[in-house]
Amino acid sequence: MKRSLLVIAAMCISFITIHPCTTFALKTKNGSFFGRNLDWVSDMGLVIVNQRNVSKESLVFAPEKSIHWNSKYGSISFNQFGKEFPFGGINEKGLVIEIMVANAEYPEPDQRPVVNELQWIQYQLDNCSTIEEVIKTDSVLRIGQTHEMLHYLICDSAGNTAVIEFIGGKMKVYKDKDLPVPVLENDNYQESLESYKNEESCRFTTTAGMIKKYRGNDGASAVEYSFKILEEVALSAEWSVVYDIANKEIHFSTVTHRDVRKISMSGFDFTCNNQGLSYDLAQEQTGEINKKFTKLKPDENTAMLKKAMELNVVNLEGPQASKVLGYFKECKCNQ
Repeated sequence: MKRSLLVIAAMCISFITIHPCTTFALKTKNGSFFGRNLDWVSDMGLVIVNQRNVSKESLVFAPEKSIHWNSKYGSISFNQFGKEFPFGGINEKGLVIEIMVANAEYPEPDQRPVVNELQWIQYQLDNCSTIEEVIKTDSVLRIGQTHEMLHYLICDSAGNTAVIEFIGGKMKVYKDKDLPVPVLENDNYQESLESYKNEESCRFTTTAGMIKKYRGNDGASAVEYSFKILEEVALSAEWSVVYDIANKEIHFSTVTHRDVRKISMSGFDFTCNNQGLSYDLAQEQTGEINKKFTKLKPDENTAMLKKAMELNVVNLEGPQASKVLGYFKECKCNQ
């Protein structure tokens, strides 16, 4: 059977294999915080405001079957390969999802429609408000077969956290008592947990130790402390992102511009008007940047996508290239 691979996903993820990353959740008396380092080949990309009530259909290739949906929630995501294919983000209900590379065995083709592993993130941000809702989507869709493999760290507004992996062709979920340490790197969760228990030196162990030590009384806010954790385990940290879930705020820096920038979700109207906004990470600013977002035009999205493909030495040809490059225009407000 032909692969249902979104070529974008394959090309970007193969570079994550070379540049590992770290994610974690920090639960405090003032709410939950989520930290993410993207140690990658480049810090180029867009922060995108995704609107509610947008009609979408998963981008797959024959003979796989696509799934259609209308986005229920607005979200803000970090994208390097264009709109609708994020590396991570948060929706207006406080659901946060980020990716990590790890060994996996994806489901064999069955009757379920398919989303690729990056669009899987956008589907969840569009439709789910809790980790339980995310888990339940496994009954109605599956991740298509790919060149590379991912797992996910997820946190919701109630502070519930889950790791989702694909093992033996099935979704494996770690949560509650099965998730004693809310950290993820590039080994499967159980392997990382064993390393932590054995006090082995690794990013997982370092991050877990710093989470355990946090008491909130050292003068550092949870956001500041989260950045300290990210700095401690950074390899290159093209993106360092901290989500303040309770306050619906995103704090981030890039390797090119280390000054921290802030996004307040309350400052955006997620009502669909076919004029989605974006922010180019190449800009050099500090503080709140809500007013720096501008309308994302199709040619700008295409230019970012082509730049990313060139940077990662990926060639698209024929119908696949046209389908991928033209996908942005197919997602429109549901009238």
